[in-house]
Amino acid sequence: MVIAVTTATIEERLAAEVHRHSPTPLHHQIKVAVLQGIEQGWLRPGSQLPRERRIAEALGVSLAPVRQAMVDLTKEGYVDRTRGKGTFVRERKLVEKIQILGSFHGSMRQQGLAPAVRVLSSTVEDTSERVAEALQLKGRRRVWCLRRLAILEDVPVALLAAWLPASYQKGMASRDFGEGSLYDALAEVHGVEMTSADNLVEVGRAGLDDADLLQLTPGSPLLEVVGITRDQWEQPVEFSRVLYRPEHFRFAIESRRGDNNH
Repeated sequence: MVIAVTTATIEERLAAEVHRHSPTPLHHQIKVAVLQGIEQGWLRPGSQLPRERRIAEALGVSLAPVRQAMVDLTKEGYVDRTRGKGTFVRERKLVEKIQILGSFHGSMRQQGLAPAVRVLSSTVEDTSERVAEALQLKGRRRVWCLRRLAILEDVPVALLAAWLPASYQKGMASRDFGEGSLYDALAEVHGVEMTSADNLVEVGRAGLDDADLLQLTPGSPLLEVVGITRDQWEQPVEFSRVLYRPEHFRFAIESRRGDNNH
């Protein structure tokens, strides 16, 4: 049973976490107090926060730090502010289960979402030493590079880039990778089944081009997932790099004991 938290209770809990005489800036204390409420579960998705003036009065502070805290929380994707309605805790972050080998489309659809994916480019080009090594290319290092932008509810949330040996572009001209899965197309056209992957998750920073596409300030933190995906013959087929806006995603990692570890 979920018990609704009243406005007065929210004000009391925030007040307990904010100390006017602390050297920590007030707006940061207020922001952290709200984040703690979200993480602890008493501020649930869809909960309405008290009006900024009421929070300021409850905390015994001016309006400025409360407004700054709400601006920061909005920018980072934790709350939504609607003129005339108020400030609401944003719905849960999307979950990418990186232990499950599958497409971005499939992952989002499993959560009841229909992402719009815009193809930015699909070209055959010379590639870097890093990609060539990952794909075990010999001789001329030509690859097919597919770059896409994922959009949810009119907000760009991820940049997806995939590099494959150039031969895999054959037969793909008629495919719409804005609507369909790359992995499904590889299976249908080339008989390739993606069966295993190694992924590395890091915190990165948005460069100028990435920031422009994701509507972020250059230098903003991003979640970066770099991976090598192999086919049913254990041959590397794809080197991928996905940049996620961190306020929209969290990653679930599942570990299983191998069959040979008894």
